[in-house]
Amino acid sequence: MLESLVARARFYDITGYWIPGNVTIIIGWLYAWAFGWREQANRVLAYASDNLVVFGILIVIVGGYAIGHLVNSVSKLLLEKLVLAGSFKRNRDWLSRLQSDSSSKKDEVMRRFNQEFHYQPTSSASAGGVIQGWAEQQLPAPSMTTFRFLCFYGMNRTLSLLTLLAIPPIAHIVLCYSHLCCMMLTIVLGCAASVLFGFQYLRFVKYYADSLPELLLMKGEVKDESKT
Repeated sequence: MLESLVARARFYDITGYWIPGNVTIIIGWLYAWAFGWREQANRVLAYASDNLVVFGILIVIVGGYAIGHLVNSVSKLLLEKLVLAGSFKRNRDWLSRLQSDSSSKKDEVMRRFNQEFHYQPTSSASAGGVIQGWAEQQLPAPSMTTFRFLCFYGMNRTLSLLTLLAIPPIAHIVLCYSHLCCMMLTIVLGCAASVLFGFQYLRFVKYYADSLPELLLMKGEVKDESKT
């Protein structure tokens, strides 16, 4: 159990904080190089190449992790709470999708939920958190897939925002060394990449939400097999 918790923490730290944090550091360097601090940016790059161990520990590991917390919170506020709030709520609302299911799955999930937690779910968010915490104890291996969906949707949400932020310096650099049409193409490709990350974010939100009731059914199958 302890090894599973450590593995989950590492995976969440890497996808949720470390990767977005280091992408932010790279984008910050691009802004400095493109908009007036080129000499200072080159000095940082030279220092990094001469002091790989110090730079790797302080900037890439510690700095990237700390900055990752900040950009993760900002992306959650801007995208999850404002820009894509409606789509996020729809994709995470597994309970409404379950209610419209014409098969016997709805009744079975409700029965399993009531059997395990002794109340009927009314909110997808709160009930989902209850199922996830329970599954981490009862079904550590299957619940790892659900946990990965959670991690990936957070990472893609943050990368969607960071891709937009990266467009101005990259477009400026392309314009300095190429033609206007290449800069316009860079902007279009950057916007498309941001939209793609946003689409992946919403897709993983739905995957995460829809996997929660499946965990309940999976636990029920395990119990039924043990009785036989």
